[in-house]
Amino acid sequence: MSIALLLVIIGTGWSMAIISLAIDEERSSSQQIQLNNENSSQSDFKINPQTLIQSKIQRSKTETIEQSTPTPKNQITQAVGDTRIFSVLNLDVWDYYEINATLILEGAHSLIFTDLTVDGALSNVIHSINTSFETNIHPTLTSIYGPPPDVDKNEKVIILIIDIIDQYEGKSTTSYVAGFFDPLHEYGQYDDSNKAEILFIDGDEGFNKLDNGEFETIAHEFQHLIHFRNDVDENVWLDEAASMLAEYLIGENPFDGGEPYESKFESLPDVSLTYWDYSGSELVYANYGAAFAFFLYLLEHYGGTTIIQDIVKSKNNSILSVEQSLNKEGYPVEFKEVFRNWTIANYLDDISFANGTYGYKAISLEMKLDNYPYTQSSIPRTENSVPYWGTDYLMFSDRTDTPFILEFKGDLSSDFMVTVILTNITTPNTEVIPIEISSDNYGNFSTEVQGISADEIVLAISAYTPLGKYDHSDEHPAPSQDYWFMVNPKGIIISPGNLSFSSDGQYLRLWNIKAYDQNGFYWKEADGATYNILTDSGNFTGIGGNLAFNFANNYWEATDIDLSTLPAGNTTYRIKYHFFNSTCSGIAFSETFEIIQPYSTQSSSSTTTDDTSIPGFMLVISLLAFSILIGSRKKK
Repeated sequence: MSIALLLVIIGTGWSMAIISLAIDEERSSSQQIQLNNENSSQSDFKINPQTLIQSKIQRSKTETIEQSTPTPKNQITQAVGDTRIFSVLNLDVWDYYEINATLILEGAHSLIFTDLTVDGALSNVIHSINTSFETNIHPTLTSIYGPPPDVDKNEKVIILIIDIIDQYEGKSTTSYVAGFFDPLHEYGQYDDSNKAEILFIDGDEGFNKLDNGEFETIAHEFQHLIHFRNDVDENVWLDEAASMLAEYLIGENPFDGGEPYESKFESLPDVSLTYWDYSGSELVYANYGAAFAFFLYLLEHYGGTTIIQDIVKSKNNSILSVEQSLNKEGYPVEFKEVFRNWTIANYLDDISFANGTYGYKAISLEMKLDNYPYTQSSIPRTENSVPYWGTDYLMFSDRTDTPFILEFKGDLSSDFMVTVILTNITTPNTEVIPIEISSDNYGNFSTEVQGISADEIVLAISAYTPLGKYDHSDEHPAPSQDYWFMVNPKGIIISPGNLSFSSDGQYLRLWNIKAYDQNGFYWKEADGATYNILTDSGNFTGIGGNLAFNFANNYWEATDIDLSTLPAGNTTYRIKYHFFNSTCSGIAFSETFEIIQPYSTQSSSSTTTDDTSIPGFMLVISLLAFSILIGSRKKK
């Protein structure tokens, strides 16, 4: 069970996680979320199924229109002027209370009830809501997302206009809850269920917005209602993305009018797309902005409303739903590549090249760079982190006459995407080049090898997860994933040493490995000294570790490396060595070797290298040259 509160549908299954959000009644356009800094801890907003059937709070805050005998809950009434009892969730104490509301207006697809005093102003608002719902909201959203559920079998949605009781009651604040969808009422077995399709809309503090004809809250919550029918356990980020897009589809752009969604997303571009923040921080604004921007990007670049329809109607959830819908519509791409293109579009927002891949038609974004631009010709190892499905933008400026040689290394607990955006302002010219990241999360790039220069270079660095694994959270911000980078590091010389095997061929020993700086200083310590066993095509086998310095024999080594996970057969491998400290870096490779029959007939004579010194820096460049052949380059 989940509840959509204001712009939020939260939780999956039969547990609820609800955070109090609000909009500012002084805003003149679409909704603004505002957090109360006095929020309790997140656990205060948990509701379990037992809570749903607790005794009701007999409380009504507003004047009602008196009728002699109101219709009980769960009994349908459609006669204008009749009253009906409704259970409503009190968002201050998280329990249900009853109101007696009157049916004011009936439309072809709607029943508009209220327990507020209906004067001329509210009467006009109700008629405007009816017109908007019947002529715009309902036909637009049902044509794309599908029909809503119909538990009460009347083919109508109740729009219940009340003073929503929330945590802001009696406080000196302009914050309030503008509306919510509560799926409890889709289940008849609960005492508090109204057993009807209901959108709860605030007509007290929220009256001004309704009076101004701003009905995006109704569209937003209506999408949650429809989505509930399609997929009762959809993940928050995707459901909210669809609701934010619903506002756009009825003509209310969430990024228009200085709304916080856009500004917070631009200022917090590393916010995760798929992890929703309920810790009470301003990240939640950016969550909504990112969700809307991503669905708008899908709409503009991957088939229009058809792809959105497929995603919302899919019984799959989160990333899998998006990827399978893309494939269904003839886009055989992985989610991570769509995500990469989206992150570049968020920064460049330029549809003049690459078939418009890197921009938007309906909005304009200007993402904030991480920290200040880096201008040094040489940058020592710099530690940083980025959350799952978030993006850091790092700028390196004034580099026209300076080579740019990058080394990147990500923590092995995550996967990373790194893209280089090169801009020449005077030409003008923009190039977008994905960096190949190896299986051990290492990547490099050189403008010298590429034969290009740039006034500005921006790195877009994203962490991502395997499909269906750790790809979202409905309650918590995404965990940070560590990485480091160097620019123009000092080269070192590495002799890759020798390889030898145990008599049964199951264990490998690396020894006699030496590393020197360019002044001839012999390394006995390093911030990093690693080895990885690769296939002859460069793929990581999953076997790797750290080299240790043997002071007795004066070399680096690794012993008893278990080869039992390597596949049987005539397969060729090589060892990749990587040494680095804060300013120097280098890689080298062993000669190739074969495992003929694991654990039995391995020949060590064919697996030993000599001690010829190999300049690690030059090997970096050689690896870059290989990357050029397999990388894609797009030019403006």
